Amino acid sequence: MRRGGASGTLALALAGALGAAAPAVAEAAAAGRDADEPLGEHDGSRHALAVGPHATTFFSEEGSQYTFLSGSVGYLGSLGARGPFVHVFALLPLQARQDGRVYATGDYYRRRSGGDLLLGWQWRWSVRPDLEAEAGPGLHGTLVYLPGKPGYRDFSALPLGVGGGAVLRWRRGDHGFSQPITIGAYCAAAYDLYDPLRADDLAHGFTFSTGFVLGLGVSR
Repeated sequence: MRRGGASGTLALALAGALGAAAPAVAEAAAAGRDADEPLGEHDGSRHALAVGPHATTFFSEEGSQYTFLSGSVGYLGSLGARGPFVHVFALLPLQARQDGRVYATGDYYRRRSGGDLLLGWQWRWSVRPDLEAEAGPGLHGTLVYLPGKPGYRDFSALPLGVGGGAVLRWRRGDHGFSQPITIGAYCAAAYDLYDPLRADDLAHGFTFSTGFVLGLGVSR
C-alpha cells in the first residue's frame, strides 16, 4: 500500500509539473513560429521612417552642371503584395556644385529646403523568411528651394521624371503598437526630363538616394 501510494503521489506531481510547463512551452513555440514566418506573406501595408543622403544633379541646355547634396528624412509606405507605393522626403541641401566648383549652401542662401517624391507600383517577395524585398517603378519629382542671402541670387529647381525604388525589410521579432517592428535599407534612382521652373534651361538630370528605414508596423 505504501509503494502504491508513493507511486500515485509521484505520478500526480509529474502530471502537475507537466501541466504547469505546457503553457510556457506552447507560448515559446508560438513565438518561434511568429519570428520565422514571412512578413504577413507580403499582404497588408508597410509603413516606415527613413533617413539618409540624397543627391540630385542636372544639366542645362548651355552645358552647365548643377549638383545638390542633401540630408533627408521621410516616409515610405506601400499597400499589398502588388500595389501602390510612395516615398516622400524633406530635404536639407548642404552642398552645391556648379561646373566643378563646390559651395556650402549655408554661405549663400538664407533658407535651405526641398522635397523629393517617388510614387509608383511595387512588388514584394521573400529573400528569406524574415527578409522581405520590395521594388517598383514610378513617377519622380525633386524640389530645391534656395532663396539667396542679400547680394546673392535665389535658386529654385523642380526636375520631374521617372524612376524606381527598392526596400529591404528585416523582421526583428520586437513589437510596437501590437505590430512587428522592422529595420532595413532603401534606395531610389530617377532620370529627370523636365523642370517647369527652368523649362527653357534643363536638358536632363539624375537623382539618387539611399539610407536606413525603421518600420512602424505591418498590417495584414
